[in-house]
Amino acid sequence: MKRHPMLKYLKEKGPAGPRMPTIMCPGCGAGQVLNYTLHAVDDILREDGIKKEEVVFISGVGCSSRLTSHYLEFDSGWTIHGRALPIATGALLANPSLKIIVFTGDGDAMAIGGNHFIHTCRRNLNVTILCINNGLYGMTGGQVAPTTPAGIATTTTPYGNIEEAFDICKMAETAGASYVARWTTAHPRQTIKSIKQGVRKRGSAVIEILSQCPVHKKASAVDMLRELKATTVSIKKTSCQPKGKTPIGVFCDKNKPEWTEKYQEIITQHSSRENR
Repeated sequence: MKRHPMLKYLKEKGPAGPRMPTIMCPGCGAGQVLNYTLHAVDDILREDGIKKEEVVFISGVGCSSRLTSHYLEFDSGWTIHGRALPIATGALLANPSLKIIVFTGDGDAMAIGGNHFIHTCRRNLNVTILCINNGLYGMTGGQVAPTTPAGIATTTTPYGNIEEAFDICKMAETAGASYVARWTTAHPRQTIKSIKQGVRKRGSAVIEILSQCPVHKKASAVDMLRELKATTVSIKKTSCQPKGKTPIGVFCDKNKPEWTEKYQEIITQHSSRENR
């Protein structure tokens, strides 16, 4: 049988036995995002001459965060809830040459980790943040999240969410990220291309990936993927954007100073003074 080409980057066995299939619920979009990410990283390793050891994955807590240390044959850090970005900051200070990819969910990044998210973008830290947004807390019971659309029923908002949702991309761009994009699990080629652009970008790259959660939303994965296509529209067509559709595409791609570079300049300046 022909093996999936990305299996070379996965841990198929562990101390407790086989790790495949993954623990993800049937139809969960996190596995798709993992597949897209590995395709992007595979291209970068081949095209850019980067070694596998230079790529590090870091995550917090949540469904998407289980993808790192559980399944990836890369150096990785499975950290605590909402704190993946401070850990990534420390890793970059220790070794600024690393390519760090952060797996996070909308609850992990926008709720308990919201402050870290804002300041990572403000500093323009050289990390690629992949935020898998299913609009709820998937791992702990389907509760309302900061990204749950208004009016949507969850286990903690049975009569509908009364709060406005965070716009992750607007927040990232406003805070100062160099690269900001939004795609969905129903847009594999665009997502892979965006991840490659984000990893290659100097500075904070935020890629929001709208994803399905069939278990908590009580719908089939196929129907949810169709809905993701039907309810999104290219940012290039926003002038004629139908009401209620979510824009997707690249929102921001600019060059600006990156935080570890500025930090290194201070170290160099003070080192030269001490050596006089």
